[in-house]
Amino acid sequence: MQAGVEPSSAVPAQRSRPVVVDASFVLRYVLHTSAAKPHPEGLRLLEDCELLVPALWQAEIANALVQAERRAVADPLRIGQALAVIMALEPDVDLSPVDVARNLELARAHGLSAYDCLYLELAQRRRAALATYDSEMASAALRAGITLYPHPSALPAA
Repeated sequence: MQAGVEPSSAVPAQRSRPVVVDASFVLRYVLHTSAAKPHPEGLRLLEDCELLVPALWQAEIANALVQAERRAVADPLRIGQALAVIMALEPDVDLSPVDVARNLELARAHGLSAYDCLYLELAQRRRAALATYDSEMASAALRAGITLYPHPSALPAA
């Protein structure tokens, strides 16, 4: 250790709260579609969080961006800008093998797709909150005892 350097300053700042981020949450802010932005802070809400995503997230993001371009919702320049913002989030990609039996159990219990249940399972396993604007996934998360991020009480009144 260098003389005069405090131990805590020699270590990069840790992100505090673990939050599983689904594609709907991020895409709502970066594509600037006509969809409402439920929180004025936008993606700044995630700055101090440890962001977690299942490996599927990357394919979901890529698919949403290419679909936005094909539907002429965004031109290639805007897609590139959105992708830069998304990549700057630097989420930790969970590469654990999918527990098919657990995934099936969650899908049956909550009426969600097996894909959506990857987010629920990750949040449960990592004891993380879930950031989503998918109403069905949010309802399932609450039923499963998963905290939403931001907490619904923190959202501005409609």
